[in-house]
Amino acid sequence: MSSAMRFPKEEYQQRWRRLDEKLAASSYEAAVIWQRSGGSYDRAGNVYYYTGYASQASGQEGSALDGSIGASFAAMLFRRGCEPELHVAEKLSTVDRRYLAVDEIHDDLFAGTQALAARLEALGVEGRVAYVGDDFVPGAMLRELAEATPAIEWCAEDELLFRLLGHKSERELALYREAGEIATRALTAFVQALIRGERQCDAAAEAASILIRAGGGFHRLGCNTGPPMEHSMWDKPLYGYSTRAAEPGEMLRAWIYGPLLEGYWMDPGRTAVCGNRPDAAQRALIENSVEITRGIMAAVRPGSTPREAGIVGDELAAKYGYEDSGAGIWDLYGHGLGMFWAGPQIPAGDARHFRDNAFWNVDEPFHADQVFTVETFFREPGVGTATFEEVFIIQDHGLEQLVQTPLIFW
Repeated sequence: MSSAMRFPKEEYQQRWRRLDEKLAASSYEAAVIWQRSGGSYDRAGNVYYYTGYASQASGQEGSALDGSIGASFAAMLFRRGCEPELHVAEKLSTVDRRYLAVDEIHDDLFAGTQALAARLEALGVEGRVAYVGDDFVPGAMLRELAEATPAIEWCAEDELLFRLLGHKSERELALYREAGEIATRALTAFVQALIRGERQCDAAAEAASILIRAGGGFHRLGCNTGPPMEHSMWDKPLYGYSTRAAEPGEMLRAWIYGPLLEGYWMDPGRTAVCGNRPDAAQRALIENSVEITRGIMAAVRPGSTPREAGIVGDELAAKYGYEDSGAGIWDLYGHGLGMFWAGPQIPAGDARHFRDNAFWNVDEPFHADQVFTVETFFREPGVGTATFEEVFIIQDHGLEQLVQTPLIFW
């Protein structure tokens, strides 16, 4: 079958080389990287990024044999100096090889991890081996694998990929620019429909039509309207939208959220007012939030750090009198983007004293060609919560805006 991959194989080979170098620097000869796709996106990108594989399963359904492992799980075995091999819990006959960058694929996860253990033994893999998936792979699976591989010391390395996925190739940046254009059209239509007073579900359908017709996808088309948005991000958590419509004069928010194009994540959002006639308090909250958003963005540049950008955000929030910088939703001012959220993160609320860790990386300087966000969430009791998120590429000469949807609609 002819290839349907968005990127040529050399793009994946470059990714394998960078992973090889990372393992060498960490004194590992091999790694097993896990993924769960099939209706989930939170850890669907780990293996997809390196192989192009995503499960066709509906979710956490049993595998074809005894159901001891979910059909949506997959593992990539990577040995230094070798091309990776893919291990899946679906029949090979269901795997569409047009989308795969790897040649060697095994369906031996059907019955659990015993066959993967046997493969590791046959290859002579011993000693310290990194694995990515400690935060989501079921404990029973990991215990079974550990018991079947006594010669291997399994080392959890869930932060292994964060920095690797933060460096984008020119092909990836071109894809992100295309995704930004699609997101702009979808988010603008979403907000405008809510401003007109259309039902949340109808407004989300307009945005979905744009994304799908462009060949993209989404995790949630999230929105909220009126008093509930002061305390909750989405009106209906399961879907992101309900059948309610905003009343004239109510605040509203809309978010495009998920793997918009080829699995690459974007999550821009906007706040507005139904009927486009804000009262004085609403106008102040929204326009102040926009100014804070822009101020934090001005602090994001190569060589500066997420902590420094967070301090700017905290100072601007204090200037405008906002104490609840996360508004009880997300206590951050932005994050990197890849196949999902990626490090580093910009801390909010206590940036000067934030205790760093490998996921946040708040003291690691920004660099050119990172795809990044700045987001703000400010609550004014009795008025509402203003929320915004911008998406951009960090360049040496400044920020390259990817989403052109207006920040203010009046």
